[in-house]
Amino acid sequence: MVYAYYENIMGILGNVDVVAGALGFLKILVLVIFGFLIGLIVSLLIKIKIDKSFFDYRIALIVGIFPFLFLILSQGSILSFITTNIFNSNRQISELLFYFLSRQIVWALMLGFAIGASVRIAFKKKLKHEINYAIDKEA
Repeated sequence: MVYAYYENIMGILGNVDVVAGALGFLKILVLVIFGFLIGLIVSLLIKIKIDKSFFDYRIALIVGIFPFLFLILSQGSILSFITTNIFNSNRQISELLFYFLSRQIVWALMLGFAIGASVRIAFKKKLKHEINYAIDKEA
């Protein structure tokens, strides 16, 4: 849903007078935050029984390493360097890499999701209160 309404969400920022690089970073940061919130909701829905809140680095590294790398590689200069030096400017491979890595929106959301799903929050036990209603029958 965030992906579908991405342009409308970014329209909230309006015409911000910042450098183009900073605006691109801000857009990616907003997507990472939305992905984090979605991942946090999923983490809370799993209801893992833990005693203390913590950030699970292992899960963050396992799940988030590929979106992080693909987000870095999605920049044009790095991608063109890879296709030129490693694949000798093969057209099919360069198009494959371009279409696979060009979706910064998807990679930013996945990175935020990985970070959000790595958060473990412990809640204190709540006392359960029971209320009994007695219905008196008058005959």
